[in-house]
Amino acid sequence: MTQRPISIFKRLQALSPKGSIMPDMPDPQPYYSYNHTTQTWSPVETDSTPERTTTTTTTTTINTNTTPLKTFTLTTWNIDFQQPCKAERTQAGLNYLSKVLLKPNDDKNNDVTPINIIFLQEMVPNDLTIIQQTKWIQDHFFITDFNHTRWRGSYGTTTLIDRRCHVQRVFRVPYSTSRMQRDGLFVDLDCQEGGETGDEIGTLRLCNTHLESLLSNPPIRPMQLHLASQFMHGSGPGETDLPTPHAAILAGDLNAFAPEDLTAPNECALRDAFLVLGGKDGTEESFTWGQQIPNWLREKFGCSRMDKVLFCGGLEVERLERIGAGEMAWIEYPDVSDEETEDEKGEKMWITDHLGLCADFRITRLGGRV
Repeated sequence: MTQRPISIFKRLQALSPKGSIMPDMPDPQPYYSYNHTTQTWSPVETDSTPERTTTTTTTTTINTNTTPLKTFTLTTWNIDFQQPCKAERTQAGLNYLSKVLLKPNDDKNNDVTPINIIFLQEMVPNDLTIIQQTKWIQDHFFITDFNHTRWRGSYGTTTLIDRRCHVQRVFRVPYSTSRMQRDGLFVDLDCQEGGETGDEIGTLRLCNTHLESLLSNPPIRPMQLHLASQFMHGSGPGETDLPTPHAAILAGDLNAFAPEDLTAPNECALRDAFLVLGGKDGTEESFTWGQQIPNWLREKFGCSRMDKVLFCGGLEVERLERIGAGEMAWIEYPDVSDEETEDEKGEKMWITDHLGLCADFRITRLGGRV
């Protein structure tokens, strides 16, 4: 019997992780599902058909019915890792997201919550533990990261994938231009290419990214966005066997505060969800950073639209809104005495310096709406 050739993607997977990661090339990684019987997160083994996702552990196999995407909600939020009390702020952020994104079942106990994908940036290792211990995430989501070993730095990105999705693959693309160990975290999902039942199954490619911070000469962020866009429009710049996606979305903290950041999406043939829906750059409604920082810092840097949702292919954005404005975490002071006092027991602080973005999308035929 003739042996089937090993795909380039599989060969890359065999080389991963660390030590052999090739910059600007896809580095495959597993994703994880929560097993309520064993109360553990386990890597998911997916077959090639959209009807079934198989999760294998040492004790059980779980089959979950999945549906190719037609409509969905994508949320992105950077939860600042530099401010103190990160664990409390992350927990408060997750509690807030559950209220914003999840809806109670209807009268017939049907799940009416839209399919959700959540991008998080500036996660630290302990945040991944908090995510894994959060019940609504255990119940409703796959996670891309069990620990921080796929990050190249001390903090990174992670993505939560609705369990109703069929995941084709997960991979990271390390940016060779990055001095801050940044990358793009990609997830490929099944989608209905025309948005209608019975249409051909295609690939929706999602990229969660945190582009380079600060200024540089030459500018680094446009180069990073250009690289990521090559995986959105096709299979990337090198030799890979990744499929060309039917549609693609890139979202996250793009640190878009310099002049070159205004033109970079258009130069990469990417549509900007905020602008598509009639938004205007430089307006109060556009800003996602600067509202929840100290006054002296705002006076120095002002406000900006650092966070964006960009897309291409057979896809239309139907809604985009900012989330997280005014949301705060309660931080309790440690007890220093057994005596009863009238001193303050704690204080509130912003969950993060960024506002998040929440966008509703619909899969369409290439070239426009169905």
